[in-house]
Amino acid sequence: MTFDCQGKRTRKGRTLQWRHQPLVADNPLSAWQGLLKARGLSEQDAFFAPALSDLPDPFLMQDMQKAAARLAKAIETHEKVHVFGDFDCDGVSGTTVLVEALRSAGAEVCFSIPHRADDGHGIGVEPVQQAYDAGATLGLSVDTGTTCLAACDKATELGFDLIITDHHLPDKILPNAYALLNPAREDCGFAERVLCGTGVAFFLLMATWKLLADKNKRPAYDLKQLLDRVAMATVADVMPLQGVNRVLVHFGLQQLRTSPSIGMSALLDIAKVNRKRISTESIGFYLAPRINAAGRMRHGEEAMRLLCCQDTSEAAALAASLDVCNQERRKLEVETYKQALAKLEVIHPENIAKNQETNMCLAVYDKNWHAGVVGLVAGRLARQHGRPAAVGFVDSEQNIRVSLRGTKGFHIGQLLHTCAQHLHGFGGHAGAGGGTVKAASWDAFVLDFTKAVNQQQTDGLIQNHLLIDGVLNLSALHIGLATRLQRFEPIGQANPACLWVLPDVTVIESRKLKGGVMRVQLTDGTRFINAVVFGGGALADDLQEGACVSVLGQLQSDDYRGGDAVQFVIEDVVLETS
Repeated sequence: MTFDCQGKRTRKGRTLQWRHQPLVADNPLSAWQGLLKARGLSEQDAFFAPALSDLPDPFLMQDMQKAAARLAKAIETHEKVHVFGDFDCDGVSGTTVLVEALRSAGAEVCFSIPHRADDGHGIGVEPVQQAYDAGATLGLSVDTGTTCLAACDKATELGFDLIITDHHLPDKILPNAYALLNPAREDCGFAERVLCGTGVAFFLLMATWKLLADKNKRPAYDLKQLLDRVAMATVADVMPLQGVNRVLVHFGLQQLRTSPSIGMSALLDIAKVNRKRISTESIGFYLAPRINAAGRMRHGEEAMRLLCCQDTSEAAALAASLDVCNQERRKLEVETYKQALAKLEVIHPENIAKNQETNMCLAVYDKNWHAGVVGLVAGRLARQHGRPAAVGFVDSEQNIRVSLRGTKGFHIGQLLHTCAQHLHGFGGHAGAGGGTVKAASWDAFVLDFTKAVNQQQTDGLIQNHLLIDGVLNLSALHIGLATRLQRFEPIGQANPACLWVLPDVTVIESRKLKGGVMRVQLTDGTRFINAVVFGGGALADDLQEGACVSVLGQLQSDDYRGGDAVQFVIEDVVLETS
């Protein structure tokens, strides 16, 4: 069997490239051994056996000793603690993690989550004053605060100790906070700078529990109970699933399968997730969107109430409410996306018509767009055109609030820093961010945004390829290989699913089912394989009965058929070169 995928294009417009080195296999063992060699792994590699003991010492994080000692003191002396959260899945999950653990330790804890449209991201001066006036003597932020300089200055002025736990890219000036826990600090680099906000908060709790244990005052609460929400936040914020994050998500998924919190259990039920088959995909497509829907369409506190809930009936009602909220979000997102495309067609008619991305500026806003969906629309545009997008709405002060999303190879946080002169405030990391464009500065912002995007692309940061692990003969599609491939879980950012090409197979059966699903049977003339396509509209013409095609996708066990059955999940079709 010979097949060279290098440089070939797919129906969905991607260029194929080997992930590591050419790998062609006609049996499951050679496929598995070749894959391990290409990825630099062995059967006994620690990668395949995550352990909580592999987590780094939390005190290696800059400012951790100071922050944990202050939090431990607050618990011991029963101080009132205020948690400043955020309205997305990471912010809500992190707020839940801190509130639940600290209350279990006997601390008096209150919290606040900003309203997306009315308040925006970050900690305001007024919430700090309100927390202080309510008697709080210690503040903890989660997933926010690094660029909230005014709020930190106000806290210092009041004598209100504010500990920042965050992961967003710092500005040149660090906040005047009691402590700044942020792996993205230039002088830190903890966990390779890839923790989400909830992850940072979790390590603060680990350090605090350690200090209390040294005094024989360790709380009875087991922090492992929080890992289901840590995992959800990590996946939702698209953190790299290697190293520390791989460990956190691995055990978080175990927690979801065996003993999720009451709120997470209700969320699993309303989303109809099979608990035995929970994966990162379950989080990304079914759980996190429902948590995010609260902050997008109503208020993040609704999701917070669910994740902190201790009553089964109440949790079921809250989960049902978030489900309705998510349905509303879906409808509004589709409508706004269509309107954004229409605006771009006016600005870039030729590029849109030809689907050309080079030098196209994906920056649009509208006064009638909803704050809760502009980020999702930006994500859709970025994925479609392979470059960052900025989509905004107009707030009550007539400023333009923009949400930015990127694609592989671009860094949104750096783009925002380049455009800082046009922004009231901003924050972001590699894949996402946002800010407020100063009134009358939109055109200048768009100009600098376009230059920054093009510069990152010119610098070679963009890698707009679909990376293939290998080419398989149908004889290699065996349950033994499918089972071994499951060992790469949890799959996600920086630890992608294994993608394979099945070359020159013939479609002998093709059936369209509900929801855009297609069932296909393929043959090489000797062997047969069942395949499935999700959202297969773009591939329907290529997969008609009798067609000879080369398809790419993933090999999985077929739970529906049971036993030793496998299926191939088709993601794209390789085009023939002329």
